[in-house]
Amino acid sequence: MNASHTRFLETAERIGQRLCRDAVWAGSECNWLGWSMELVNNNWTRTYRAFGSDLYNGTAGIALFLTRLYAMTGDPIIRQTAAGAINQAANGIGRLPAEVRGGFYVGGAGIAYTLIETGTILEDESLVRRGIEELTGLHAIEPSDALTDLLSGSAGLIAPLIDIARRFTCDELMAIAMARGEQLLRLAQPTERGMEWRTMPVPEQGTLTGYSHGVSGIINAMLELHASTGDARYLDAALGGLRFERSHFDAEQGNWPDLRIVGEKPATPSFGMAWCHGAPGIGMARLRAYTLMGGNHEVLKEINAALATTANSLAYPVGQGQGNFSLCHGAAGNAELLLLAADLFDRADLRQIAENVGGFGIDNFEGAANPWPCGVLNGGETPNLMLGLAGIGYFYLRLHDSSAVPSVLLMEPR
Repeated sequence: MNASHTRFLETAERIGQRLCRDAVWAGSECNWLGWSMELVNNNWTRTYRAFGSDLYNGTAGIALFLTRLYAMTGDPIIRQTAAGAINQAANGIGRLPAEVRGGFYVGGAGIAYTLIETGTILEDESLVRRGIEELTGLHAIEPSDALTDLLSGSAGLIAPLIDIARRFTCDELMAIAMARGEQLLRLAQPTERGMEWRTMPVPEQGTLTGYSHGVSGIINAMLELHASTGDARYLDAALGGLRFERSHFDAEQGNWPDLRIVGEKPATPSFGMAWCHGAPGIGMARLRAYTLMGGNHEVLKEINAALATTANSLAYPVGQGQGNFSLCHGAAGNAELLLLAADLFDRADLRQIAENVGGFGIDNFEGAANPWPCGVLNGGETPNLMLGLAGIGYFYLRLHDSSAVPSVLLMEPR
């Protein structure tokens, strides 16, 4: 292992140790206080609070990072804190409304998946069984047609279900994945631009490009089901979704517009640079699509465009496109595209750019004893996975050994 990779692991470990220090314990459970964005009176408001249990913003995400860190360090305090976090997350599933039990990043399914992952690493069969029970229990819950996207809806559930179904030979989970696929097929809207889906329950909001809230996440879900079942309807839907997003691609920007309406509709389109919206996330989706489609020239062109735009934005990691280091909409999440592409195409040049981002973070924040810029606007450091320190630590684990630590931004059945 070279010195830079050791440096990346040491950075992840220091972040993990601070999370252990700051955990608030009650019996066998622990939680954290931190900044998050909450919907208050229909306005997104910065709040400082104890976390919930989900993967995106809660204790499940912190537990996932700490457990993978423990697997590399063997630190007993990190293991103990990971166990406390997953206990808190597991006990939070029952408090979730039924309509969000099937959500992956912000619902019960993501907590169940984390139970299985942490239980496997910690060799705790009770956690694995609980996670599988929670996932199989989704057959009794009718999915909401308002929740279709990757972040909270059916699109985000399909790849993890296929993954667990294969690893644990569970046909019931595959049946649930197919049922969610049937829901997405039913809700698909053929148009002259391709196939569209409504992913946000806002009356005036049309179909979105992008990975977490847009069509890219649904495209990949359809391709995963086609690869597992051979059902051509899934492939046709995915191809229609690709046509829709291509109809919006801006060659001059090398990017896809963020079509969300926030307040008044803008006169000119904006272009995101994040996992959730824009070239980095769409590029990740296309990497998986390229594999599932057995190589595709048009998809490869989109990958190359996304890589060029993202790499350019990372020349100065905090600034020029991203103002923080988070996974969701910061430099760590954007650099993940380059890591994934480096592994898929054996591109040392792309890995070097991602490692440069990691080195920048160490030199300017961790090594300089400065706070990490996290993903809550005008907030300070926050502990969670997608907006905060756990996600930044997870990025450094990926830099250390991307073959041993699977991406949390692109869920691929193993």
